[in-house]
Amino acid sequence: MKLGLQGRILLMLCLVSLLQLVLLSGASYYYVSEQRYREVGDQALDVARLVAREPGVIAGVKRADTARLNVLVERIRAEVGASYIVIGDGEARRLVHPNADRIGKPMMGDDPGRALQGEFYISRAQGSLGVSVRGKGPIRDEMGRVIGVVSVGYLVRDIEADLQGFLRFGLAMTLLIVLLNSAAAAWLAKRYKRALLGFEPEQIGRLYAELDCTLRTVREGILTIDEQGRLTSLNPNGIRLLRLDERAAQAAIGQPVGQLLPGSRMLSILQEQSPQFDEEIVLNGQSLIVNRLPLVREGKLIGAVSSFRRKDELAELSAQLSQVQAYSDLLRVQTHEHNNQLGTIAGLIELGATREALAFIGREAATEQTLLSFLMGAIAKPKVAGLLLGKYHRAHELGLVLEVDPDSRLHDIPARVSGSQLVTLLGNLIDNAFEATRRHGAPYQPIRVSLSDLGQDLILEVEDGAGGVDPALADTLFERGVSSKAEPGHGIGLALVRKTLDALQGTITIEATAQGSCVVCYIPKEV
Repeated sequence: MKLGLQGRILLMLCLVSLLQLVLLSGASYYYVSEQRYREVGDQALDVARLVAREPGVIAGVKRADTARLNVLVERIRAEVGASYIVIGDGEARRLVHPNADRIGKPMMGDDPGRALQGEFYISRAQGSLGVSVRGKGPIRDEMGRVIGVVSVGYLVRDIEADLQGFLRFGLAMTLLIVLLNSAAAAWLAKRYKRALLGFEPEQIGRLYAELDCTLRTVREGILTIDEQGRLTSLNPNGIRLLRLDERAAQAAIGQPVGQLLPGSRMLSILQEQSPQFDEEIVLNGQSLIVNRLPLVREGKLIGAVSSFRRKDELAELSAQLSQVQAYSDLLRVQTHEHNNQLGTIAGLIELGATREALAFIGREAATEQTLLSFLMGAIAKPKVAGLLLGKYHRAHELGLVLEVDPDSRLHDIPARVSGSQLVTLLGNLIDNAFEATRRHGAPYQPIRVSLSDLGQDLILEVEDGAGGVDPALADTLFERGVSSKAEPGHGIGLALVRKTLDALQGTITIEATAQGSCVVCYIPKEV
């Protein structure tokens, strides 16, 4: 079963603490045991020196009086707490031993020759009584001659029995510390889980990847700060919209937001703690529409987030939506025109003018069918044909005349040029021609449209009846916000034309004609 974050933290801390305590306890036990063995060895050597200088022992060894020596040595052993004391003569035969049957036999264990040579030393070896730590040394007479050997031993099993208490204490403390660490780990895990809103690490990783992808995908700029006003994130589109250097933007993460964007007014949201929507500000020379929201968790302010987009991009989007609305209006106009025609036919029939009604039907049907057949045959993109048909009826409703060059042809259209792009170009140019012609005044000259796919370019021509274009505006007419109209809020349609042509790597020109001006768009078939 896969453990959650809380279980993993608990298990990890418990295992780590257990491993640490086991290693620490093992090292401590090894150190204490070695220290104890050294202490016991030193003690055994001190007792061996004491016994070797005892006059009674010296006299007993000289006379080989085993009976008196055993009584004397046993008394000394009991006083010092040694496991055993063994005394041998000058040939290392036992004179004193805890087991009487071993008296007279050679001493076992390590070679007693070192002691017979006059050396005191400590050894650990297997003897007749078991493994022991021994202190050995020579027994000398009054003349300093070595006359025997004394061996004072402490059995290893007795030493280890003393260490068992320390080991049990260490294990008990280890268990206690593990239990305390488990309780602390459970508390920490629960707290971290609450801080992570109950998400598991894998879920957090996936959410982070999704959030990063989302921030890179959205067209808006996204900026976040913490409760101290320090910049915590700025998505790539935000860097682009604000015209910032990417390295400088990344280096500003963790710094006060005012250092990178002095005019952002992000700190105001921390003070007011209320949402701010659709606020227009100028930041880094860019006119932006900004939304700001405070970030609150469990009733506590933890930061703020801001989304922003260029004002002109929103205006452009609005213009595109308006274009869609215009297409809808064209359909309405066409429907209205057909209803008027049907009303005329019905009136003629009621008056009994059947012949006139049939003639009217024939004329209208022939005109409509002729135009429709021509457009569908000449233009490969149904969207473009539908646009021209709708604009034809719209011109009729406005009291204008829209003429499509009978030699128009638009079949050889490259795949990279979509019908929507052609609709954007023609729709905005024709609408502009309608407005320019009506503004010029009656009598209205016809608006002419010509389409051509001959040669290396697609050529779109729209001629108005406005009497020409102002030379002062000829070079800037297709820039955003520039218009020949005096009213504010214009200049977007032709800017969309320019943007669409830029995407298609096309060009546009304005030529003066006898009745007005002609806008010509050139779209290369190959790039």
